[in-house]
Amino acid sequence: MNKTIQLNAAKVPRMIGDLVHSNQFLKVFSVGALSVALLTLMVLIMTVSRPPVILTLAANGQSIDTTESAKAEDQIRAAITQYLDLRYKWTPQNVKQRLTSARAFVLAKNAKAFDAATANVAKFASEKAVSQKIYPDKIEVDLKQATISVSGDRVTSIQGLKAAGDLKLQLTFASGERTKTNPWGLYITKEREE
Repeated sequence: MNKTIQLNAAKVPRMIGDLVHSNQFLKVFSVGALSVALLTLMVLIMTVSRPPVILTLAANGQSIDTTESAKAEDQIRAAITQYLDLRYKWTPQNVKQRLTSARAFVLAKNAKAFDAATANVAKFASEKAVSQKIYPDKIEVDLKQATISVSGDRVTSIQGLKAAGDLKLQLTFASGERTKTNPWGLYITKEREE
């Protein structure tokens, strides 16, 4: 009378055990996701509450130090450096374009005289294959007299022959409208070479 009885395990307790196990996994995952969300929210609030970072750039793209107040002399030197670069540094190929760009630093009432003076320079440079570079050493600004004194060196090349000389300029300036090509609003009213 040996009877073998096979017991069938109830499926319900196993299913409940699997459900409890999967709920534990979901609970741990939910706590982790909530922690990451809270951390992200705190970082976002800290970032938004900061004051904005202001980058101050000059017209040429260089950073301006905001701890010291801007000096008019520094602005004028920057404008004159740009003007000298356009007006006195050229080759036979780009002389007309550079002198035309330098015209942005001349008042409208003085443009006719400027065009007449630079037309001769452009014609001579194109015909004789003349190029010129200047290296200003000292730019002195006198705000009371509205003058700028520039001294330095000039290198002129005529058909490949180079000659160096002194550069001495006396410029008279006036303030005017700021434009895209002249963001300083500085205009040359008189130019004298010594």
